[in-house]
Amino acid sequence: MANSAGTEVYTYRASWLTLVRPMTLTGTISPTIAGSALAANSGTIDVTIFLAFLGAALLVQMAINIFNDYFDFLHGQDIEKWEKTKRRSFSKNPVLSQLPAVAIGMLAVAMVLGVWLASESNYWILVVGAISIVAGIYYSAGKPSLSSLGVGELVAAIFLGFVVTGLAYVVEGGNYSLHVVAIAVPYAIIIATMILVNNIRDMKKDIGFRFTLPIVLGRQKALLLLGILITLPYIWLIVLIVLEVTEWTITIAFLALPLAIQLRWKLREDAPLKDKKVTMKWAAWHHWAFGLLFALGIWLS
Repeated sequence: MANSAGTEVYTYRASWLTLVRPMTLTGTISPTIAGSALAANSGTIDVTIFLAFLGAALLVQMAINIFNDYFDFLHGQDIEKWEKTKRRSFSKNPVLSQLPAVAIGMLAVAMVLGVWLASESNYWILVVGAISIVAGIYYSAGKPSLSSLGVGELVAAIFLGFVVTGLAYVVEGGNYSLHVVAIAVPYAIIIATMILVNNIRDMKKDIGFRFTLPIVLGRQKALLLLGILITLPYIWLIVLIVLEVTEWTITIAFLALPLAIQLRWKLREDAPLKDKKVTMKWAAWHHWAFGLLFALGIWLS
């Protein structure tokens, strides 16, 4: 785009804060706390390392969220989020052309933190981190993108479930093991639930742009899968206790169950449009509640 004062640019209708989607950041925060809590049970944790890892992980997720809106626009989707305005020397709202530079800047800071964390723990985390970043970008970039191939839920489960929980544990000096995998399972499931809810809500909008899992399965089967995914984390809590992976204190996460029930209710067949529009908020609240309570239960054990 030209830089003349009269040039029209695409400006985001909301703020930078909205663009990074703060409600979704539980996808990074909760498993990070859980992985660190698990490390604390095995010994002590370094608060500086915890904060550095959390900061790096949040920067990566926020950058990916920004890239997601950027590539969606380039692919002709969610155009209504943007409006044409005259270029100004300063705008409090994001301008489309600014998004790649801001996202790359975030990733650069995250990589610097990653190098330091690797020097303090294990250099393999750089490889895993790089793969995570590439997967995050290609979640919405490219034709076809990962999200358009019906694997969005799986990608989220791997990288915002098993990878984040595992890395949070490894940077504190632990070794990745089946024990860590078992703790990561609920985070993999509930982040997949969030993606599935988003894809069910956006089925009509996604047709012609993405080949998401609900489009492949159909709405009824997608809702059946959602019910299973909502239920599994609570069953897994009992499995963890029976197998003595952790203590009974993790049952505190059952306090999040009413949110899970409410989430499914909002997506009932005869639900009014106002209920369907807020399903992502309920999915996020459920992740926040279950994720933090589960992490607290691990810490208390």
